[in-house]
Amino acid sequence: MKHLQTHLLGLLRYIAFAAALAASMVSPAAAQQAPAGSSIEGTLSIVWGDPKPGLSGGATRFSLTATDGTSYSLQIGAEGQNAAVGLFGKRVVVEGQQTRSAAGKAVIAVARITPAAGDNARRLPLQTRRVLYILLRFNGEAQEPHPPQFFRQLTNPFVPPAGSNVVATLNGFFNKTSWGQLKWQADVVGQGGLAARHWLQLPKTKAQYAPCGWSGVCADLSGIETDALALAEAAGVDLSVYDNINYVLNNDLDCCAWGGSTFHNGKLYGATWEPPWGQEAGTYVHELGHSIGLPHSGWVYYAYDSPWDSMSSGSSATSASCGSYFSDNSAATQSLYCSEPGAGYITAHKDHLGWIPAANEVVIDSVTTRTVRLEANALPLGTGFKMIKICYAGFPCTGASARYFTVEARITGTQFENGLTSDGVIIHSFQADRPAIGVGNSCFFNSQSGWAVPVDATNGDYQGQPTCNSGGLSWPNYALGNAAFQPGQTYRNAARHLLVRVNRKSASAYIVTVSRTQ
Repeated sequence: MKHLQTHLLGLLRYIAFAAALAASMVSPAAAQQAPAGSSIEGTLSIVWGDPKPGLSGGATRFSLTATDGTSYSLQIGAEGQNAAVGLFGKRVVVEGQQTRSAAGKAVIAVARITPAAGDNARRLPLQTRRVLYILLRFNGEAQEPHPPQFFRQLTNPFVPPAGSNVVATLNGFFNKTSWGQLKWQADVVGQGGLAARHWLQLPKTKAQYAPCGWSGVCADLSGIETDALALAEAAGVDLSVYDNINYVLNNDLDCCAWGGSTFHNGKLYGATWEPPWGQEAGTYVHELGHSIGLPHSGWVYYAYDSPWDSMSSGSSATSASCGSYFSDNSAATQSLYCSEPGAGYITAHKDHLGWIPAANEVVIDSVTTRTVRLEANALPLGTGFKMIKICYAGFPCTGASARYFTVEARITGTQFENGLTSDGVIIHSFQADRPAIGVGNSCFFNSQSGWAVPVDATNGDYQGQPTCNSGGLSWPNYALGNAAFQPGQTYRNAARHLLVRVNRKSASAYIVTVSRTQ
């Protein structure tokens, strides 16, 4: 019921979100004065805005920092956004028409975006990424929802320190989910520098940085960034030694928490902008996922509809009260909850990040029938197979036009996947240049879909538009809550000449037979 109520509440705010999004577009007057099309080379930055759970909204913002340091906002149509996400953090060439926004900012209406010569290699996260939390109070506000030590405790240990109100740590999640290939080393800056006991004060108020409430998309992320970095440098911090910067706000922004990348002084940083409700492991693993280049998954029935991936709605294993704050957007005191993520990352995203060695992956790229023992995603990386990749006949299996299916095994008995709705086999359809899902569909309050879309083992248990509801079914017995294939079930896709059969469960693995006939 909670999931259904959350979804219906989001639908009620869809109109307000659409109006706010339209307001951020280039003004007609500016478009009429646009010069001829041009080609500009620079570094691509992307940030995703994700609404507070239970609300609606969100946006994906693209920007280009040219070689001369000029920053451009990029307008990319819904059909091309996921392809652009594949160029996250890379040097690219953008072709399109330059305009000015109503606020006078440089904008490019993108016609084409391609990798720059010599910069088409995949960007992989560093094994240890240094992250700086900058604690920021809006001007005129005194509240500090957490002490500085909270953010070090949230990040650096593998388990929550005794006596803390941290429920789960970021290093605990990322070390396990990446099989030891990504860890974080956090510093925290406030008044007095890295040993601070209080937060820094921004020069502007909340209303000046984010003059809207829960239903809007209006946060001036670049303004917060500029002012916050100046404060950090004035406190003696050398920003160049960090890979990620987390902007920590003492009150609400707009609808959302934000995560992705930003460019400063010739360097690309991963970045997050977190209001108090997002300053916990469950939200940070989503926004930090964006900061290393991961998009969303899901979007089969409604926005953020996959409980199988922390880059969608995910699942929480547990949560506990961890503070409170006075919310400007709600004009009331709100409790803060810290959670333990319970869904992990899907193998399609792990594969994109390079975390799955070739020896642990089965690739089906021709006519064949093969039976595979597929080891659970949550288990340590050993010699077993973690993913089956089934290439579409007639399409590339890698690159900007890649199309394939992924097959992975999920179990609920291991930390950071112990919030899943069931054990089973999950299948995703992956398309690197997939058009955005949900445009014009009232069941989706935004169209921020990604590359990977789950295949539902139990179709027909969710009612689409115009009703957009579960038809009286309780969670997880509808939509993607029961998407896992169980022993004895078969997925057939005649158009792709494909059959995937789950034969049986074997301890913490599933025996799966894959047949491709063309």
